Amino acid sequence: MLIYMSLLVGALALGILLCRNKKGNLIYCIVMGIVMFVVASLRRSVGHDYNNYALMYMRSMTSDIEEIAVQRTEKGYTIITKLLADYFYDYQTIFIVCAAFFAVCVAVAAYKYCKRPYLGICFFLTFGVYFNTFNFLRQEIAGFIVFFAIMHYVKKDQFFRFCIMVLLASCFHLSAILVIPFYFLLKIKLTPVTLGIYGGLTVLIYIFSWDIMDFITDYIYKQYQPRTSVHVLHGFDPSYLIFSIIAFVAAYVFRRRLIEKDPFNDVLISCMFFSLFFEVIGIKHAIVSRMGAYVILPAVVVLMPRVFEVALEKCREAAKSNKKRRTLFTAVTVASFAVVCTTMYGLMIVRNYNGVTPYTTVFDEFETQEW
Repeated sequence: MLIYMSLLVGALALGILLCRNKKGNLIYCIVMGIVMFVVASLRRSVGHDYNNYALMYMRSMTSDIEEIAVQRTEKGYTIITKLLADYFYDYQTIFIVCAAFFAVCVAVAAYKYCKRPYLGICFFLTFGVYFNTFNFLRQEIAGFIVFFAIMHYVKKDQFFRFCIMVLLASCFHLSAILVIPFYFLLKIKLTPVTLGIYGGLTVLIYIFSWDIMDFITDYIYKQYQPRTSVHVLHGFDPSYLIFSIIAFVAAYVFRRRLIEKDPFNDVLISCMFFSLFFEVIGIKHAIVSRMGAYVILPAVVVLMPRVFEVALEKCREAAKSNKKRRTLFTAVTVASFAVVCTTMYGLMIVRNYNGVTPYTTVFDEFETQEW
């Protein structure tokens, strides 16, 4: 737990110290990218899916092209794994490569899209997305590809190029294909009427979720048996949902100001909503919450820092002529964000939601894993 709390405190302190100009932002993103890479790449048996991916890597050492061609695993991931396994015989290799990919993507995103990059990094950590990259490697790779597709091609109204990026993402996780309709859904303005419609649909989907899951597992994801698979049968702890609701409400409350600053923020708010939607269904079927990987990155890394900045602006405007009052409002706002985010972060660590504790490294002694 200490290493994760140190990572968050270090990310915040270093950001406040360095993020004062463009050069400082660049240095900060490089340093934090390296730190996140080191923490993720040196882990050993950390994350619920660690052993599964280690086993996949070991199997690829003895697999030939013909065997890979008939495997159900997405070919983008299996080909990369096979190429690595032919030259590097330690399964830690795949975790090092993935850690480098995730660290570079986050650092680039924070530098490019955040006025204060340390906010993007801190929200990335506290919302648990960093912990997700310890587990769902294939889907998180696809999620980052979709993230850049949303930020570039949804914003520029380039549907064809967006589809190309989504197809690339589907080479790492087939579920990415389902993101294509979101090109249009994300552009629908979230008004009280549309929220009401979405809310009604969410309730219906939640009620009839078993019928929907039966259909999906019968015709698409046949490897999941809805009545026996733990990922389908059980949901995750609903307490995590509280924080997502708070984040969405904050974004929606400041929606008008956010859109005035950048009309594309409307799309990012929609990303936040659909991330929340998948988490709601995830209370009943944990596996559904993983679909949030395709929309949570724009919401967390890009939108949340902007929400925080707008909240501070509102505080200053509310007490223009009263310096003490302005200081008090600002302090309360900062403290509120800090309490909510650190509580969420701490809860994930303490409850070990993603299997990230205890943190052990390749240098630690551990019992030999039986495969």
